[in-house]
Amino acid sequence: MKRLLSSILVLLIFTASLSACDTINTTPTQLPSSVDLRDFNGKNYVTPVKTQLFGDCWSFGVSGAAEISYLYANDLGVPTDKVNDTVDFSEKYNIWYVYHSITEDDVIKGKIRSSQVGEGYDASEAESDFPEAVYTFGGAIYSGSNLFTSGFTPVDENVSINGEYPYAYKGKHSDISDGEIQYSPDDDWSLPLNAEYRNPISNAFIRDSLLLPSPAIIDENGEYHYNENGVKAIKSELSKGHGVSFAALVYGTTNYENWATYNRSGMANHVITIVGYDDNYPKENFAQKTHNGEIKNDSIPPTDGAFIIKNSYGNEGINESGYFYMSYHDHSISYPISFEFDKSDRIECTKPNYDQYDMLMIGWNAHSDYINETKTANVFNAEEYESLYQIAYKTTIPNTSVHYEIYKNLRNSNPDSGKLIEKGDKTHEWGGYHKIDLKRKHKLKKDEKYSIIVTMTHKTNDNSNLYTSVIPYANSIKDSAKVNGIINKGESFIFSDGEWNDLVNVKDELSEIAYNQNIKENLPDEFKAQSKDDIAIDNFPIKGILIPKE
Repeated sequence: MKRLLSSILVLLIFTASLSACDTINTTPTQLPSSVDLRDFNGKNYVTPVKTQLFGDCWSFGVSGAAEISYLYANDLGVPTDKVNDTVDFSEKYNIWYVYHSITEDDVIKGKIRSSQVGEGYDASEAESDFPEAVYTFGGAIYSGSNLFTSGFTPVDENVSINGEYPYAYKGKHSDISDGEIQYSPDDDWSLPLNAEYRNPISNAFIRDSLLLPSPAIIDENGEYHYNENGVKAIKSELSKGHGVSFAALVYGTTNYENWATYNRSGMANHVITIVGYDDNYPKENFAQKTHNGEIKNDSIPPTDGAFIIKNSYGNEGINESGYFYMSYHDHSISYPISFEFDKSDRIECTKPNYDQYDMLMIGWNAHSDYINETKTANVFNAEEYESLYQIAYKTTIPNTSVHYEIYKNLRNSNPDSGKLIEKGDKTHEWGGYHKIDLKRKHKLKKDEKYSIIVTMTHKTNDNSNLYTSVIPYANSIKDSAKVNGIINKGESFIFSDGEWNDLVNVKDELSEIAYNQNIKENLPDEFKAQSKDDIAIDNFPIKGILIPKE
């Protein structure tokens, strides 16, 4: 592994920190001065405001953004004066299955392999004291994205299993009174850990989930920098009808007369859904006053402009609507993500198989850069007669160029030892999850071994070319849950310095890279690794998506 590490150029880039990548501007410069997805070209694509009962805002934030994107992709808007309850993605489903590791009963052909049993979080100790503990953990904003992009697509609360509606956001014995859930802490909020419940039918298929640059950059010295490119990226996604979510401090410094928030300090403590923006929202609306009625220094942002925020605190907000404004210049904004869905009536396969090994659903994505040619690969054995028609992978850096290769009939353990059946090139403006339609369907026999190889490069400010690899990882949650990563020999490989290395043999070194990035992230202490032993890395996030033979 010394040879692998010798080619690493230590250039670690963090999502919320200051970096050259955050200043690259590739978003459209001509954007509408305002967008409101509640009234977008005469239609409402935003679902009703909900009420979270636990510390599970992350699930509400990503579900709200996903609902918008799904409705827009499928032209399911309603007149602006109507309530759009066409879909209701389950927050409960996300929370329960993100925080419960894979069991033997979860294994299902074409989706979860037996080799991944045990991967994920063990919250049993916390649950022994409080059975609903996982709903109180909070979570990484990427958790929902990781779940959705692993084929466990957003599940509607109206999906029934065995005559029940288990995914509704309520306990098994909760009552409905005057339209509100009557929550009891003694109720049972659990869901079964088996394939029938973890893998229900859904027709919501993610195309992309993007890691957008943040409007607020916190440098290595803890100093704030306004990033106009981050504002433009969020606005660009909203103008395309894509739901966006980010983390922020709510309500740290808020003018409650206008429900307008502008934080100049503080760490994000909440995840919310962005439904629009207004460049002309008056900056004076954020002003804070002293007890003498004088405007406080620095309480007015430098410019007009605000994001329109859908919260998950019921009707708390503007005119008891559940909405509020947040300044573009808010210092606490972090980790914005957006979603794009396939149009349901154009999906070629409504029950695809997924060949994948990365099942750490609450994972983060570290990365490392290399001077010499470096590529990553996953090797799969087809579980049945099927046709490979899409691949998927993750990137972390803006403007990453990706070259992919697919081999079948591998002769030995090297991923490129077989017959090359397809190759191609893609460039991605932002990091995130990307699903690629292949040029043709590739038939595979049962137990046939094939590989997907991904070579990723990006440019630095001096125009030099670097290779990069994505390192998915998760860390134990302090005093709450331990995490277990499962990496088996012969699954994932990294090519560096002219040779292939099995991930099993290099995972300790990659774990150290992930740990060093984690401790520098702008995260609450409970979501930071306390030591290297808290880190669990995962297989490379490269997936094959297949049509099973009928």
